[in-house]
Amino acid sequence: MIKRLICAALAAALLLGFSGCGKEEKAVNISSITLSENNLKRAKAEIDEALNEADFCGGVYVKLNKNIIYEDYRGYEDEGKKKEIDGKTRYQFSSLTKNMTGIAVLQLADEGKLSLDDTLDKFFEVTKKRSYLKNVTVNQLLSVEVSLGVYPSELIDGKENEKKAAKALKKKGALKKLITEHILDNGYGNEATDAHSNYYILGLIIEKVSGESYEDYLQKNIFDKLRMTETEVVSDKRPLSGYNVDKKEWRDENTSPLFNNMEFMFSSFGVTSTICDMEKFYDAILDNTLTKTNLLDEIESFNSGYGYGFKHDGKNLFTYGGTSLHTAYAYINTETRELALLCSNRTGKIRINDTGKAVYNAVNSKINGMLLDKNGN
Repeated sequence: MIKRLICAALAAALLLGFSGCGKEEKAVNISSITLSENNLKRAKAEIDEALNEADFCGGVYVKLNKNIIYEDYRGYEDEGKKKEIDGKTRYQFSSLTKNMTGIAVLQLADEGKLSLDDTLDKFFEVTKKRSYLKNVTVNQLLSVEVSLGVYPSELIDGKENEKKAAKALKKKGALKKLITEHILDNGYGNEATDAHSNYYILGLIIEKVSGESYEDYLQKNIFDKLRMTETEVVSDKRPLSGYNVDKKEWRDENTSPLFNNMEFMFSSFGVTSTICDMEKFYDAILDNTLTKTNLLDEIESFNSGYGYGFKHDGKNLFTYGGTSLHTAYAYINTETRELALLCSNRTGKIRINDTGKAVYNAVNSKINGMLLDKNGN
């Protein structure tokens, strides 16, 4: 287990503006916030308590501005070999993939290769079932103002659908084609409001516009730029495993082949990475180094409270997800530059979201920030 706590860099207390005789009140520069040594200790103790209560197994990384508040790794990556989790442990980051998909779309918009106002008929053939393509924009997919929510649930529920998916798995490209046709023919008007189908379609648009595979585009324009050397899409070259706490068993890719196949996970679930690599990614979002357009302003402009794979409430951005093997949670405060990132190789009755909020709040409450409630707001 590795624990790193940098106290020296944060020992200075937060300097508040003051008012006095003949002097104007000075505004607080939120971006320069630090914690007093006492508050730092209290935050660390509260984070420990939240992780212990959840019997957390995985990695936790918390930063405030450029300073590391908390870093901890707990449990085993491989219990049989007694291989402990550390900063190089890889996870399926599942729905956090949507953050990367959203950024890739904005990069292409910055380059003039597409417009966020483009309607989907520009990219896909219009049929009788797909007449809605003329009225739905890229922007609406990004913000889930329109949901094509028929994937993945309808493709894994029921024996007939399972058979079709299993058959498609055997031929390269067949599963991706099946999913694409299923979404485009059946998605619009579905009452589901999740973003999975939307971001699958956005991945296809990235490929059509860039002329590259989704995997190659991310590699060149995100992973290589940020030196995320341990990040890639789902691959059978690097096997992963996870522990299901409900069934009390370890699982690997063979347990749920669909949720470990790139054509199935694609631009909604497909990225695997380490907690240290993902920290680089979210730092880049805060620094706005990946896009010409200010990504944070774009996200906040969406009335739906969702954008680029993030749920948002003013300056608070958070995203979470899980597969049959792993779960992940990221929270960003764009004013205080607090980043709370949690990854776990456990699934089932776990509380990754509540634990993530508790970790975030342990720090944010010490700087008089906005606390997350149980709904993530």
